[in-house]
Amino acid sequence: MQAPNRATTWSKSQRPRALGMIGPRFEQTNIEMQPAPYAAIELIHQQPVRWSEKRVVVCDGGGGAHGHPRVFINVDKPDITPCGYCGLPFAHVKNRKHLMEAPKTNYPLE
Repeated sequence: MQAPNRATTWSKSQRPRALGMIGPRFEQTNIEMQPAPYAAIELIHQQPVRWSEKRVVVCDGGGGAHGHPRVFINVDKPDITPCGYCGLPFAHVKNRKHLMEAPKTNYPLE
């Protein structure tokens, strides 16, 4: 089922919303009253950049059972580097001015 913030399907095997919400599971369901989850990619792009003064940052996705394996991310380059597992954005403070002057970024800087 596609998320409400996506205009079309993004996979060949995905059925459009109109065809995905039929069958016995949805017979007595008012679709307008159902929760409307957004696609995860849209939610992660609302996360602000985590600024670091170190060249290498560590991300564990929040730790514990809800996290992911610990990864080390190099933030030397003058761009925003997302975590490969959870997508949280990281950047080095020395690159803040460069990123602030950029016309557009995928993540909020503040």
